[in-house]
Amino acid sequence: MKVLSFILAGGSGKELSVLTRHRAKTAIPFGGRYRIIDFCLSNCANSGVTDICILAQFNPKSLIKHIGMGKPWDLDRKNGGVYIMQPSFNGRVAEWYKGTGDAILQNIDLIRDSNADFVLILSGDQIYTMNYQSIVKHHLKSSKPITVVCKEIDPSRNQYLGRVKLSKKGNIVDFQEKPSSSSYKMASLGIYLFNRECLIKFLENNPLDLVFDILIPGVNDGMVTCYKFESFWEDIGSLPVYYKTSMKLLKDRSFLLDKELPLFTRNTGLPPTRFVSGCSVNNSIIADGCTIEGRVENSIVFPGVHISVGASVEDSILFPFSTVNRKAVIRETIIDKKVIVEEEANVGNGPVDSGAMEITIIGKGSKISTGMTVIKGSMIEPESVISEDIT
Repeated sequence: MKVLSFILAGGSGKELSVLTRHRAKTAIPFGGRYRIIDFCLSNCANSGVTDICILAQFNPKSLIKHIGMGKPWDLDRKNGGVYIMQPSFNGRVAEWYKGTGDAILQNIDLIRDSNADFVLILSGDQIYTMNYQSIVKHHLKSSKPITVVCKEIDPSRNQYLGRVKLSKKGNIVDFQEKPSSSSYKMASLGIYLFNRECLIKFLENNPLDLVFDILIPGVNDGMVTCYKFESFWEDIGSLPVYYKTSMKLLKDRSFLLDKELPLFTRNTGLPPTRFVSGCSVNNSIIADGCTIEGRVENSIVFPGVHISVGASVEDSILFPFSTVNRKAVIRETIIDKKVIVEEEANVGNGPVDSGAMEITIIGKGSKISTGMTVIKGSMIEPESVISEDIT
């Protein structure tokens, strides 16, 4: 049984603030060496799904550069492989995707021309490992033309997820999209498997939204079954979720260490990290090509970062090729690529406001000048030069 996969990667990622000013949401670095898109691509590679279309839109440059011909995922092949598709129609530049349904519709020719039996639609901004062949097996057993992957998730997250009601046979009999409240325990994970011909018929009705114009009508017609997923899964929909999920790795990396479902990414080609005598590293992830001379605690440090003598980094995430100079202090901060924090600068300090998570964000290519203070919870736009205290 052949599967054609579409990875939805066109969202603007507004909730992720300055991290998506210059990159696609799915291209955000994660876990010290990966990009978020690596999870979907690795899952596909591990599942034998080798026909993959990534539907990109906002700021796709870094996503395109990262994926290239797909070699890290064994997708650089003559037949099949990975393709990045941007809005177009019959060879002409088209309007931006008007919704998830329209994104698939604008690429309907790929589905029509494919010899695939099934179409797998994935959200590219999620963190999980899964063998998609298990969905195919469940799908065939159910005899329904649509399968939705679901998981029991706390009701406090209703506003971010679709909620479903199941029959005794495990079929979906009601679908509530991002309700303010719901009694349904099961949530849709945004992972869908369609019989190819069934999806084509729905697309011929010119849908805008995948859920409202395809899935909910399918539920109403008794066409949808549920595949229950019980392992780790997270949707990176906001800065607090990104930060919490990243920092979770410092306590538990089990969802990255499945021998049956390895996670692949592009190799940096950098040398091993150098830990200088006198440095201190505790409960942290340090990637290749770094130089660590100062103190790092409870932090994730991406490739090529330099932390100088006397500098302190705590509860933070540092993206590639950033520099923290002598006696600078970084706390509870996400620092984007190629940021320079000069000597004795103080970033992310300040009072905790009634338990709220106040993450400091420093945009790509910014410079925090010598001795400057950037108070906890500040947001610095890319390419900024901070030469006055932000308090």
